[in-house]
Amino acid sequence: MEKSLNTKNAFIVFSFTTSLFTLILSMVWEHLRDPVLSWITSRLPEAVPQQTVEALIVAPAVVIIPLTHVIGSVRYTHQKWISKPLQGGLTHIILQAVTWSLYSIALIVLGIAVFWRPGIFGLLSSAALLGLFAQGLMVTSILTFERDSDSKMRNRYNSDSELEDDPNDEYDTSKMKVVTADAWAQSPVKRKRRSSAYVEHKQRKRKRDLLLWALMNYGLLQTPYFLHWFYKTVVYTCVDCVSGDKSIRDIPAFFTLIATLGIPFFTHGIGGILFHGRKWSFHHPFAGGGIHVMSQAAGWTLVGLAALMQLANIVFGTSFDFLLHSGNVLGWVAEGLLLYSLLNFKEGAGGVTVEDIGGGKHRNALEFAFSIGQDMFMTNMHWCFVLWFASAPFGFNLFSLNPMENLFKVTALEGGLNFLLVLFLCTLPSLFFPYSAARKPLDWKHPVSCLVKLAEVILVSPFGLFRDSKIVFEEDEEVYKKSRCMFAIAPHGTLPLSVWALWHQRCDIFDSVCLFFGSQVGIVPGYRLWTGARGGCMTITKKNLISVMKTDNNVALVPGGVSEMMKCEPHGKNINVSIKHKGFVRIAIQEGFDLVPILMLHENDMYNNPLRDFQLWCYKRFKVPVGLPYYTNKWFLPMSNQKPLRVVVGKRIKVKKQENPTEEQVEATHRLFYEEVVRCWGKWKKPMGYEERELTFVM
Repeated sequence: MEKSLNTKNAFIVFSFTTSLFTLILSMVWEHLRDPVLSWITSRLPEAVPQQTVEALIVAPAVVIIPLTHVIGSVRYTHQKWISKPLQGGLTHIILQAVTWSLYSIALIVLGIAVFWRPGIFGLLSSAALLGLFAQGLMVTSILTFERDSDSKMRNRYNSDSELEDDPNDEYDTSKMKVVTADAWAQSPVKRKRRSSAYVEHKQRKRKRDLLLWALMNYGLLQTPYFLHWFYKTVVYTCVDCVSGDKSIRDIPAFFTLIATLGIPFFTHGIGGILFHGRKWSFHHPFAGGGIHVMSQAAGWTLVGLAALMQLANIVFGTSFDFLLHSGNVLGWVAEGLLLYSLLNFKEGAGGVTVEDIGGGKHRNALEFAFSIGQDMFMTNMHWCFVLWFASAPFGFNLFSLNPMENLFKVTALEGGLNFLLVLFLCTLPSLFFPYSAARKPLDWKHPVSCLVKLAEVILVSPFGLFRDSKIVFEEDEEVYKKSRCMFAIAPHGTLPLSVWALWHQRCDIFDSVCLFFGSQVGIVPGYRLWTGARGGCMTITKKNLISVMKTDNNVALVPGGVSEMMKCEPHGKNINVSIKHKGFVRIAIQEGFDLVPILMLHENDMYNNPLRDFQLWCYKRFKVPVGLPYYTNKWFLPMSNQKPLRVVVGKRIKVKKQENPTEEQVEATHRLFYEEVVRCWGKWKKPMGYEERELTFVM
């Protein structure tokens, strides 16, 4: 196996060197075209066409790119088919597209140079240079190819794949047994591990690929500089009498500048993805560890200085050649520092992203006062409409400069008409702002949507009430942005208004998710206007849920529903989660949607419900939570307990589509979902400050 790997790497080095040699040969040929043709013709019985010689010179660069693709596809990526459209991962697809685009342009330029306009200086060299860069991208695309099996290995919930020894994995679900949550927490299933020899082999292969990557990048970086030096010291000095054209002598200097700026970006962006995968982002300020940050800072500083020196050399002319040489040396050092930073990038333990939003726990006096206003408005907005309805028959006119001027001074007819007017106004949101699965666009055509967005910024931003938010993602955030995903939120809590804070503060993930809520929310005109003008939310019915899922749009719901709300015990020992509902699991299986639990630890204590016993009695009696919607804090004031967001977004559970799932399949997936809830709870209850509490499942 080692011999095979060495053969593949040797072929990649050979193919890249061939393209480099072709570029050098083509540029030398363009300067020595006439004397070389005369020399060849004098030694042959017949004259040799110029087009034939130029075609033979560039032929290796033309052939080597498709050859690299063919051999790399069959041997390096272990693919049976050479053509694999839209496969191999996003990075591979983009690099392949750019590679073949450059290759096509190189062929066009070559055709012009050989058959249409032979003898034009620079066309042959340009074709060879495009081929060189295309070859570098082709090699990189082969290295970044992701096989289907590799993609499956990344997801620990795919039972059809063999798991690698990934530190993100917790257990092997391919051999999962249906057990209780407590038994699972005490005795996790052992997963298959790779041998130490296999791990050592993977590490050696990574080092070998990094060395190959470094050699290729240094070759791309130094080629223009070498050509510039070769031209100035050999071609222009020794054979100037042959060409006599000095107007193009600074073209290699421009290529040197472009390489000095472009290759570091290539190293940083593509190299980071190649060696760190999804954990890498092009812009990650002050992340990746101290050594990585310092190496990046020094490297990019030197890149800037090198580019400035080489630009000055081009502007001020040949008398400042020392700037070109100095800039190139700085480019060498900068490239080395960026490569060193790739080696020392720290991804973080377990691939978990913990985001602290809001700048700490402490609030100043102004922010505290602002939080009171936020809290009072959000908690009691429904009471405003109750009072409006109740006072309208008695003459209260909200649209008057003095709304209470005619209070208790109107006739029964006038009071009735005023009440009907208020009733009509409260139905307008339903008429003009229908529910939609997608978020309404923020533009001049949707002014109310813009006002709703402004209200979100004021009410649920990480300032004031929702300061010191902590949101944990158990997987890379890009995993949650993929389509066909059902987010299930638990616990429900007394009044789950903080879900809007989560949706707003992480709008990059949740703006495209359709949030489903109970139909009673739409009864309040203010809530109805908010949800309708905002978009991206709908009332929870089976028909609505399935219709949105048919469009592959991500959805979110609270499976515990009203029954979980009625079992909420704020500040108690237990945090109750209702697990009797399985309908959401059945629909997820039928539509092939993956499940993701969202554990909102703070929600249980966000509000007190003084009338809970009366509502619970009504719910048990009539299955409807009848009662006054009076929600308070623990001191019975009409506001929340101002608990900061403590949210854990669990791992994405792979669900295989089955149009008619059996009860056993529904039960197994349901069990797997709540086992993930228990795992997240056990892992994060102490860091989030809930180690004294217990998570209990209510049947």
